[in-house]
Amino acid sequence: MSSDGIEEEERIANEQYAQATEIIRGTIRELPELRERTVSLGRTATVADALNLMVEHRTGAVLIMEDGKLYGLFTERDVITRIFAQGRAPADTTITDAMTPDPECLSYEHEIVFALNKMTVGGFRHVPILNDDGVPVAVLSMRHLVEHIVSYYSDEVYNLPPAEDGFTSSREGA
Repeated sequence: MSSDGIEEEERIANEQYAQATEIIRGTIRELPELRERTVSLGRTATVADALNLMVEHRTGAVLIMEDGKLYGLFTERDVITRIFAQGRAPADTTITDAMTPDPECLSYEHEIVFALNKMTVGGFRHVPILNDDGVPVAVLSMRHLVEHIVSYYSDEVYNLPPAEDGFTSSREGA
């Protein structure tokens, strides 16, 4: 390969690195997929109440709030690990017995790369986003982060050939 060819390859690699860095160096505030919307219940609610609310709002997480204070987070993973795996009845289990108390939280000013690291290392799929007053205003999901990254590579992702391995493209679950 000629010197000009090597320089061109290096230039392309540097541009791709800069774009990849830009994708994850922005702040959570820049995620267009993240809407200011929370679904919440009080601490006296049951798991059945939370499940009904999750289905109604098509969300994987419910904030447990009281008097404007965040007490916990209840997620679809909690349903599996703390309810069904333990043979508990959703209608007879209070949300405080199944939620994650005092969940890790982020703000809009945290970098996307920080959120991605925190969620990956902590094994979180959902993290509450707090405003400057410490009030939850959104819930960041791993899906939001994946959609953001994919948006930069839409041609590569959306133009993939059909799967030949037998997997369908239909959604799992609700």
